[in-house]
Amino acid sequence: MARYLIDTDVMVDVSRRVAAAASYVDSLDDITISIVTAHELIVGARNQRDADGIDSLINTYPVHAELNAQITGLAYELLKQYARTDGLGTFDALIAATAIQEGLTLVSRNRKHFHMIPELDLEVPSY
Repeated sequence: MARYLIDTDVMVDVSRRVAAAASYVDSLDDITISIVTAHELIVGARNQRDADGIDSLINTYPVHAELNAQITGLAYELLKQYARTDGLGTFDALIAATAIQEGLTLVSRNRKHFHMIPELDLEVPSY
């Protein structure tokens, strides 16, 4: 059975009540979100009401909260390889490294952020 790490862009769609996004995520068996995604979501809150809603959303999903030495080291290597050539950012590198290190399929609609990483199992939903 596949295990999935849901990227921030998909979680933003879920938080905005995009029915197709919520249905897609609900159709997956074993999902988690990265603590990095939780951070990105809460930073995007426009006000306290948004923050409360995001906090409630985050609390409905398992959060992979550990950024251990293997994950942060792999993220560093990914940044060395892809930051300048492909524009890989720090948060995306941490999310990709988490997926790779934990054997998770990354679910993201941002193919351009991750397509260059051959060891990453990437699923791009079409909802």
